[in-house]
Amino acid sequence: MTQAPVCEIDLYSDEFIADPWPGYAEMRKLGAVVWLPVHGNYALTRSREVREAVRDHERFCSGHGVAADRFGCEFLQGNTVASDQPRHTQLRNAMAPPLRPDALEEIRPHIEQMADELVASLTGRDGFDAVSDLAQYLPLTIVRDMVGLPDFGKSNMLKWAAAAFNVLGVQNGRGRDAVADIREMREFISDGISSDTVKSGSWIRRIFDLEKEGGIDPDLTPFAVRDYINPSLDTTISAIGHLIWQLGSNPGEWEKLKENPNLVLNAIHEAVRMGTPVRTFSRRTTEPVTIDSVEIPEGARVMMLFASANRDERVFENPDTFDISRNNRRHLGFGAGIHMCIGMHLALIEMTAVLKAMLDRVDKIEVGTPTVAMNNTICAFSSLPAKFR
Repeated sequence: MTQAPVCEIDLYSDEFIADPWPGYAEMRKLGAVVWLPVHGNYALTRSREVREAVRDHERFCSGHGVAADRFGCEFLQGNTVASDQPRHTQLRNAMAPPLRPDALEEIRPHIEQMADELVASLTGRDGFDAVSDLAQYLPLTIVRDMVGLPDFGKSNMLKWAAAAFNVLGVQNGRGRDAVADIREMREFISDGISSDTVKSGSWIRRIFDLEKEGGIDPDLTPFAVRDYINPSLDTTISAIGHLIWQLGSNPGEWEKLKENPNLVLNAIHEAVRMGTPVRTFSRRTTEPVTIDSVEIPEGARVMMLFASANRDERVFENPDTFDISRNNRRHLGFGAGIHMCIGMHLALIEMTAVLKAMLDRVDKIEVGTPTVAMNNTICAFSSLPAKFR
């Protein structure tokens, strides 16, 4: 057995968040497993090892939390992403039906119509912000309505989601500041919503109805509600922002896509691979685990570096190059195993609708310099100047 190589990188510093890719490359060179003394955690850096670990939910458990420090793990413990069987199955079974492909087909025409109207309006402008004017539009307009919160909840969903992802890192300034927002959300769920105050036919109304029918334990209802609020916006907004950035920065790939619209899903997956909306979640080992000749002890906190795995040279040739013809379904941008993103199909429908509308109306995409969003977990832009010609 060997000791894990030591890496002094702080994954949650402003400097790293602003440009993480060289740091990930450095960690991959050190080994499949590294020790991060700044965080007191191990980290898995390469694609195969991350994929195998997240699929091995018995030895790499989520029920003790998935943040990078103890406070974050304990504060957000028990939701879908931070739970094990059987709790995880109960929550996921309660939440999944409206997010399954067959159910989403009913709303696909509405999403496509809204995407077409949006792209048409942006094409006639001298410029726009690809984050606030484009990436946020469909999630905020459609998803927020389907979640079904009263007005106060609807207007705070983005704030609460950003806060949850900050706490899921470490309790630096961002993490500490986010705690008050999470407590506000919990108080709102506890005191401000019921089956009578949420939208009829909405996802959350369905959870309340399930509870009345005995389909979900009442103790789990608040966690299901939180999980409809927190992950449903930021990740898709991030992915759409990266998609516009990559297509605008690589005009040859946009031309390739216009010539072959069958590559739409490839382009989306490639943008998700390169951007990786969720940079990392952690797991805790339930027994000693040996990876790449390094023994990780029982009870260790191990970070799954999805963003690093998605740039792994061992799996993706020229991994820092945006290539829509790449066979890229091996990426981990939506996770893997039992914790694979429950909203993946909805995100793909939204992004596909945007791209198809662009193919019909946009000849050239121009982008300026993006501003990186300072969030502990989400890899996203806070703004991106753009223009559709």
